[in-house]
Amino acid sequence: MDVKKYCPGQGLGWGKPLHKNHGFTLRGFTLRGFTLIELLITLSVASILALTVFPNLSALIAQERSVILTNSLAHALAYARTEAITKNMTILTCQSNNGSECYKSGNWHNGWIIFNDINNSRQREPEETLLRVFAAADNGTQAVFNGAANIDHYIKYKPSGQAYPNGSFLICNPDIGIGKALIMTQSGRLRLSKKQRDGSSVDC
Repeated sequence: MDVKKYCPGQGLGWGKPLHKNHGFTLRGFTLRGFTLIELLITLSVASILALTVFPNLSALIAQERSVILTNSLAHALAYARTEAITKNMTILTCQSNNGSECYKSGNWHNGWIIFNDINNSRQREPEETLLRVFAAADNGTQAVFNGAANIDHYIKYKPSGQAYPNGSFLICNPDIGIGKALIMTQSGRLRLSKKQRDGSSVDC
């Protein structure tokens, strides 16, 4: 008579021979770890992908930040022009580091404000109400205004909608290398260009 011998080390198996495996069997699935060669190959591929993708990702983020600052500045200036026309008053937009006073600086990425310049002093007085306040960009993107008559820290809109001075905002991010120019015309309208007013490129 054949006798089936129970082997405790094999769960509920009866009379099954023991097998030497590198892994473990769980409900029909074999669980295995990575060999050293497989791990080295995986790390090599990941390193190559990192060197390829990360520089492009950095440039993409810088480009997006440049677009955000450009749109913010363009919308602010369009708002100031509209206020001057609809309310028949002089509206001043100036560079501001603290959100309440005008600074004589062309670095508009540090922030700017919009207000009704009642006494035409080109400086905000305590009684002149702020219409808009824009904080510094703080993302590596720069916006520098080169205005006519060496004026770089303010733009004044007349009730007719005309702007003074005309000029260009040079918008750059060093991670991109090439910037854009937001050009202000005497009519008070804006246009975006890859070149400055003199035709030269915007190098960061």
